[in-house]
Amino acid sequence: MAGDRGGIDDYDDAITERLLGIAADVLRSFGSAFGGRHLAIVGGAVPSLLVPVPPPEIDHHAGTADLDFHLSLHLLDGETADYYQAIIDGLRGLGLRPDEEAGREIKWRWVGRYRDVRVQVEFLCPVRARAGRPELPASGTPAEANIGPSGEITALAVGFGHLVPEDTVTVERRVESSRGTLTFEFPVAGLASWLCLKADAIMRRDKPKDAYDVVWLLAALGPAEAAQWIADCALLAGERADEVRSQLGRLIADQFGDEAAVGPTAYADFLHADPGSVERRRAVGTLAALRHELSARGITLP
Repeated sequence: MAGDRGGIDDYDDAITERLLGIAADVLRSFGSAFGGRHLAIVGGAVPSLLVPVPPPEIDHHAGTADLDFHLSLHLLDGETADYYQAIIDGLRGLGLRPDEEAGREIKWRWVGRYRDVRVQVEFLCPVRARAGRPELPASGTPAEANIGPSGEITALAVGFGHLVPEDTVTVERRVESSRGTLTFEFPVAGLASWLCLKADAIMRRDKPKDAYDVVWLLAALGPAEAAQWIADCALLAGERADEVRSQLGRLIADQFGDEAAVGPTAYADFLHADPGSVERRRAVGTLAALRHELSARGITLP
């Protein structure tokens, strides 16, 4: 995996298509006990899933062999041991094991070499806020939730993760699995929930690829289509609407509000642009165009 503060040279464009086949293998390894229920792909794999063929003027999305799976609380709170064991057996069967940091197992991050690629699978989940459940962590402290009774695997609680189960789409892609080609249905975070997750990530960590992923996907979709996806999202018609509008407002008006903001700066840094003024303007303009298109559809942001 590239370092969190790495740039585009640390990412391999050729891995993108292979990653989809690997992602299908990982999901299929969980078997019928789990399948795609209560799970969605989030993180850096989302842009290339939502936009398989970018417009000619847009470069292909920078690839990564990292897979982020978001689990619903329905799975974490379930009683069926087969679900949890299926995940563990599937990961181990692909040669993946918990990562280590300073001699401690990181049970929400599993790593290993698979199909000649170093693969990293991370499990994320919503923050629990009910009685008897972990509350929001102290600043800078990750909160983990056990998956199942064995304690062999955990999930990292992330802000706004509760939006993902209400905004998950199915994306069909023809992929090269370990057993041959097949059409696979990937559960993927929708654009609205994914942008909310990214806004939270940009606020909490210094990883320039977060800003790059946001700008790339919005540019590849185009601001009008991106705004329509958001407008059509069920989240905007439900009790989460104000929360989503607030988080989108943070992303656009704060994190990408002008060329000095963290988003455009991180975007230019990721591309190793020097002096980066063109790239910063592009980032600001892309997010400003999204805001304009949202407003045209009656979606007002703070």
